Amino acid sequence: MMKKISSLMLILLFSTSVTMAQRRAKTPLKLLKIVYKLAEAKKYDKLKKFLYNGKVSEKRTGMTGKTMRELLLNGIKNKSKSGDFSYNGQGLKLIIDKYSDRIIPIPQKLRKRLFEGNRDFAQFPDLKTISEQRPQDIYIFDYKSVHILMAKIDKGYQLVFWEGLKRINSKNSSTSESKKSSSKTTDGGGE
Repeated sequence: MMKKISSLMLILLFSTSVTMAQRRAKTPLKLLKIVYKLAEAKKYDKLKKFLYNGKVSEKRTGMTGKTMRELLLNGIKNKSKSGDFSYNGQGLKLIIDKYSDRIIPIPQKLRKRLFEGNRDFAQFPDLKTISEQRPQDIYIFDYKSVHILMAKIDKGYQLVFWEGLKRINSKNSSTSESKKSSSKTTDGGGE
């Protein structure tokens, strides 16, 4: 009887820890994979916990009072939208599969620009604190005019912002990649 109870307790403990681990994205790449999977499956309620929920207070944006989560979800649901918060599953999948090496800790110069004063992301006190005390917990993706900002909040990464996902797709990716290859062979250089 004790053996059965111990086995049940062990199974319960294991399943609880697996469930807890699924609630957080341990790396920025894992975050993007989760966001992609949930967005494509239209599981918006599950997706919410991976989206930063800071409330926009900066008046010049015209988004005052909305949360970043609302803006990101609206962009994911309304795929025809372009610009800030726009979503393109093909572009996100391409980033995950082909350009994940471009997900990097935010450079100090960019971090200072985005988190100084009261503009941009400095309007979010928790993000500003992270940028000052744990800058290694802020990651960016910046390529082909696609910008993604992610931060480690509550022991897991959350998507803070993205723009330009509509600008990257397999068509323009392979064209630019072949141009890069030919420029390397003709001039011996690279990027």
